[in-house]
Amino acid sequence: MKTTKKIVLFILIGLVVAIATVATYYYFKKSPTRPIWNYIPQDAVYIIETDNLTDGWNTLAESKMWRHLISDPLFEDINESAISLDSLIRDDETMDMLFIDRPLLISCHLLPENDFDFLFLVDLKEAGKFAFIKSYIKGIVDYYGYDMETEKYDGFDMLILTDQETGEVFYVSIIDNVFMASYNKGLIEKSYNSSLTPDYWKNNTAFQKVVSETSSSSLFRFYANFDYMAEYIGYYLSDQDELLDELKRIFNYSAFDIDFQNEEMTFKGATILKDSVSSYLHMLSEIEPGEMQAYRLIPDYMALYVSITFDDYMEFYEKLKQEFTFNDSANAESYSKTIEKVEKMFKISLEQDFFSWIGSEIAMVKLPPTSNSKENDMLAYIHTNDIELAETGLGKIVKQITKKTPIKNKEKEYKEITIHYFGLSGFFRMFFGKLFARLDKPYFIYLDDFVVFSNNPSTLMDVIDAWEKGKVLQNDEEYMRFMGNFEEEANVSIFLKGPKIYSHLYHFAQKGQKNGIQKSRELIVSFQNIGFQLISDEKGKFSNMLMVQHNLDALFEHELELIENSAEELFIDEFDSLLVIEYPEDAEDGKTCRIYWDDDSTDIKAEGRIRDGEQDGMWRYYYESGNIRGTIVFEEGKADGKAIVYYDEEEGGSMAQLEYDEGERDGYYREYYKNGERKCQIEFNKDVMDGKAEFYYDSGLLKIEGQYKEGVKKGKWKHYTETGDLFDKEKWRKGKKKDR
Repeated sequence: MKTTKKIVLFILIGLVVAIATVATYYYFKKSPTRPIWNYIPQDAVYIIETDNLTDGWNTLAESKMWRHLISDPLFEDINESAISLDSLIRDDETMDMLFIDRPLLISCHLLPENDFDFLFLVDLKEAGKFAFIKSYIKGIVDYYGYDMETEKYDGFDMLILTDQETGEVFYVSIIDNVFMASYNKGLIEKSYNSSLTPDYWKNNTAFQKVVSETSSSSLFRFYANFDYMAEYIGYYLSDQDELLDELKRIFNYSAFDIDFQNEEMTFKGATILKDSVSSYLHMLSEIEPGEMQAYRLIPDYMALYVSITFDDYMEFYEKLKQEFTFNDSANAESYSKTIEKVEKMFKISLEQDFFSWIGSEIAMVKLPPTSNSKENDMLAYIHTNDIELAETGLGKIVKQITKKTPIKNKEKEYKEITIHYFGLSGFFRMFFGKLFARLDKPYFIYLDDFVVFSNNPSTLMDVIDAWEKGKVLQNDEEYMRFMGNFEEEANVSIFLKGPKIYSHLYHFAQKGQKNGIQKSRELIVSFQNIGFQLISDEKGKFSNMLMVQHNLDALFEHELELIENSAEELFIDEFDSLLVIEYPEDAEDGKTCRIYWDDDSTDIKAEGRIRDGEQDGMWRYYYESGNIRGTIVFEEGKADGKAIVYYDEEEGGSMAQLEYDEGERDGYYREYYKNGERKCQIEFNKDVMDGKAEFYYDSGLLKIEGQYKEGVKKGKWKHYTETGDLFDKEKWRKGKKKDR
């Protein structure tokens, strides 16, 4: 897949080389001026536009956010090129002539097999007619280490530039004043073919409606096409198919002006919905927004906060009854028909017992993961206009559910607050949409003037703890300053915290993805706060704002303890990293071999004996701090016997222990918290998890118990709360959870 670094590589290298090279083929050519928008194919996922390449590059190059971006491991290999090209653009008169005041469009397009690539279009204006000395062009190409050849497509020349070192190829061409380029040859051809039926974007009424909300004076503009955006997002969120289908079904286009400050990036513009569908958002676009209030109760360490507000929920409720249809149901039932069915089944009045007490806000919240977390865990905060009415109505509904179904009442007490159980499956999806689809058979509490629901009673305990200690968003002065950039009343608001989102991404990532996420931890965490709002303008249209706040020191200001304390996040990779440390081939046989952190260092990284060219006996490994990192026993070059990894502390206790048998993990693998309490115990057989598995809280109480069979979960898995109560059971077969 073409990564972001290739976007930058092309902008910073390919564009300069290609413009200078191709221009020689059009020496003083007389040509018409063509609108570059005609060369954007209709299947663009998103489009970035700037009217001035020079100003755009200068803004990026001088930004701390940009400099931090290219310092990340993902982009370090282009850092050198960026610096050298920056000097070239600023100091070379010919390059300045090519770049000054040139409009640029970058569009993203989907490719087969979950891939995508980018098309770059530049309006060269009169530069396409300039001539260049061949030796100058050759010098530029040679300087960057590229080979060049040409190919014909439908009568126009396509240049093929090949990186001599990597073999990577990108394609460029000029038709009159329009310069086009891509790493994908097919996108160049598609761009040309799009120009044969011009003015698609100009005549697209919905697209032009959002474009009209942007300003021609902004340096950057961003346009999103949701017909393709949903599939693009799906490359990263493959388990969110239903939500992505809704995104494609409901949204049409968005357009933003981008204000790129040193440590802050703000997007302002408009979003338009599709006319031919019904959705909650269409209804919301006709409703006056209400006031956000859930932040008064949300823990200050939240990862995600999605707020939907109403000036009058009952007005929204009436519109839903009149107009909304469940398009995803088997028979496309109306909202009213669904209400009637539920009321008849349980002999309740949903309007009186549920909807009538809903106040100004319904919010969805995700907390960072704990060892007891599941990916589906979430919190729903429903504001009430009368908490006593809410208690009476919900009490009646729960009583009828218990009476009419086999569902048992599972009430618990925690710090004098009752945790109730709402056992009706599919209720929240039925009436609040797919955003709340995973809130199934939840527990709930009454807190202040809110009813708070969650799949996991332990999560509600965390909410109660935060509320009791005053550790809520309202008391976080720094975060409240960030929220102050947004309107107090908006139909939809979304807030994220980068450090906590990192915790979520890392905890629930597949094993093969964790390495890459961890390498970019500093960058992800540095996007400290992200906020987004939709405010209704008219039916089917919202004004919107997105703000990203960057903080270079965020990694040091936010502890990622929830990852370290996660029961299912194992340290077993620490052993693998020790085993791959290379020892010198000329190590003296039978003597102690020492490996240092670098050539000039006296700090030992590892030490042990080499016998017959292989590691033998006890090997010790050290952190750069000098503290012991781990010990592994070898026999004939294979780990064999007990191995231990320690915490990086002067008197570091055991982090993890395991047994090796001829290079394979065999027996019990154990982990420990820093306080010495056992964190987990898992049985291994022939290098895979096979047998009993137990995970514990740092208090020593059991969290999770289950079994692995040949590396995958098998049979019953039980989850316990911090008070020792069993709250959930799962059944697994061949690594897949069975439906209840």
